[in-house]
Amino acid sequence: MPDANRDSSAITSYFDGLSDLLSQLSGSQENAMREASELMANTIQRGSVVHLFGSGHSMLPVLELFPRYGSFVGLNPLTDPRLFWFNVLGTFGVSEMLFLQNTEGYADVFLEGQELKAGDAMIVFSHSGNNAVVVDAARYAQRHDIAVIAVSSGNAQQAQPRHSSGQKLSDIATVVIDTGAPRGEALLQMDGVPEPVGAVTTLLAMAAGLGLVCGTTEILQSRGHELVYSTRAESNEGSSYQNVYQAHRAAVRREGTHSTDAVALTRD
Repeated sequence: MPDANRDSSAITSYFDGLSDLLSQLSGSQENAMREASELMANTIQRGSVVHLFGSGHSMLPVLELFPRYGSFVGLNPLTDPRLFWFNVLGTFGVSEMLFLQNTEGYADVFLEGQELKAGDAMIVFSHSGNNAVVVDAARYAQRHDIAVIAVSSGNAQQAQPRHSSGQKLSDIATVVIDTGAPRGEALLQMDGVPEPVGAVTTLLAMAAGLGLVCGTTEILQSRGHELVYSTRAESNEGSSYQNVYQAHRAAVRREGTHSTDAVALTRD
């Protein structure tokens, strides 16, 4: 863990440390990310769907992957607003989210209402890989013949399992990608400050997820499989994006092959 010292500002130390962690992620996890990309490409090519799941801060990588620009149809965010917070206190506050995140059985109730099919895949984002909702989500996927890709921190997974099954996310996943994030989530140790500051967990998880988007695109392009891309439109936004959403709906509901004419490429 980097220290801020008099020779460099805390800002510089943070970015240097983050850069080191990103390089470590790219290097040490290349094989795992290639394996995950291959799994995702195979899933999408046969007309199945890659679902995305996370809670708390780990929902942010889910939102970043699709329908974010630079991505494609075939990825399906599974987002439950009750597993995020919109206030620190009160309704939709942190305490409510933490309660549900650590309640066994809640993920099954949520996932039963989603468009999940045998042969799909699911990326589960979780720094610790140890809370009830992500373990339950992975176990649900496993029971329904859905392959699980875990994006988590090996440092955090050193903790004892908290789930009644005795399992953690990494025990269930077909492929595990280790973000390398510090167990305590923050990066920078500063003199006179009792705990590290400057979180890196979400940034690393997002980088891993976006790397998988790129790796999957490369594989499918090499196979001649056409994708529907979500690309920034600077004019006719409504119609351009609606085409992508319609293709997404068809893919998730398995309404036949979605047309690659639905690419949002309209620009000024």
